Amino acid sequence: YPGRPEADEIASGPMPVMRRMTWAAMSEDERRALCDRGLTAIFDADLKASIGRIIDDVRANGDEAVCRALRDFDRVDLEPHQLRATADELEQAAVSPEVDAAIDDAIAHLRAFNEQLMERAADWSFVSEPGLTVGEKVTPISSAGLFVPSGKASYPSVAYQLGVPAKVAGVPTVALVVPPMPDGSGRIDPAVLVVCRKLGITDVFRVNGPAGVAALGFGTATIPQVRKIVGPGSPPVACAQVEMQRYGVATMMILGPTESIVLADDTVDPRLAAADLLNEAEHGTDSAVLLLTPSGRFA
Repeated sequence: YPGRPEADEIASGPMPVMRRMTWAAMSEDERRALCDRGLTAIFDADLKASIGRIIDDVRANGDEAVCRALRDFDRVDLEPHQLRATADELEQAAVSPEVDAAIDDAIAHLRAFNEQLMERAADWSFVSEPGLTVGEKVTPISSAGLFVPSGKASYPSVAYQLGVPAKVAGVPTVALVVPPMPDGSGRIDPAVLVVCRKLGITDVFRVNGPAGVAALGFGTATIPQVRKIVGPGSPPVACAQVEMQRYGVATMMILGPTESIVLADDTVDPRLAAADLLNEAEHGTDSAVLLLTPSGRFA
């Protein structure tokens, strides 16, 4: 967590994938530190002020401000016409055959589930008394903005978990924003582009996270304005979504740090336990991902 020695270690260089702590050997202070979630570090005053400045800049200056945020925070220098992923980028994006097949499988499962949701959300009504008909009518919203994170890992899973429901619902305008890869090239993660191609999402933009959220909310000359913004992200991205609600933009529930725990003894397959832990740990260094086991050998 920020402000702790391990946070400094993360900032200064590589650290072991797993920290080992023996409860019986820990002091009371160490135990309390392990359980402390550090909530004040998520949306502190400085973060809110910084995000507010980015939002104000995008509102006033549009694409120019989006490009400025890319330069300042992502070290990527682009002109407004380069924000949109080109048709060639979408067409040429490729992943390994194994990943491609996994994406197809995930999309198929998500599509089947959401189609069932649509069937169960059918319109209905009845006459509750003469002259009074009540019921529900379900229609897609006019537009949706999907935020897909980047940087710590590759997240095609977020792209299809957001994109498939929007497509099944029949949302006519779907725009996806994603920060460029952290190598400074300005490229978009090809796995995310593959998902977009498979789902028919062509409005894809490389943007800094908070600036991208603001751009979707206000609309710019390049990025369309949308009614609702969804997608998980870092504390700055979550903060930007909260702030954009003040301008009438609907956003999803705020997703805070992951808190997960695996309880296991040495009869469990360690590969499966490790996979579960890694799946949650990739959410960020502010997440509490714990394995609790009585077996040192298993750990």
